[in-house]
Amino acid sequence: MEMSKDVVKASEALEWEAPAPHQRRMSLMFERDITPTVNLAAGIVTLPPGQEQQKLSVHEGEEIYYILQGKGQFVLDDRIVEVQKDTAVYVAPGTKHRAINTGGGQMRLYFVNTPPVFGAVGGYMDFVKGWKQVR
Repeated sequence: MEMSKDVVKASEALEWEAPAPHQRRMSLMFERDITPTVNLAAGIVTLPPGQEQQKLSVHEGEEIYYILQGKGQFVLDDRIVEVQKDTAVYVAPGTKHRAINTGGGQMRLYFVNTPPVFGAVGGYMDFVKGWKQVR
């Protein structure tokens, strides 16, 4: 089934898995060179138990994460906040951030950022270089 460009099921979005030992996943539901979006990107990050986003990300735009499943912590500059399912986290421009899964199951986070944090059109391919495309 071909993916629609303006209606995207999470189960049909492009998805990659980071190499061992991290094995976190990232899927892109909206990105300007694959969907009609211009000024934002959105997708899902899945962190296995005990895993975390490997670096403190920082970018010029705004970002919102919504925890779909699991629980953990979110680093926002020098603060660490507890998060769980149905929690939303706002990341202001220039804020160093990352998610940490402290629960026993996987942690799934839906993210939206504007402008797209991957840079130039197709820049997400640099981000997932060395990752395995799973869908």
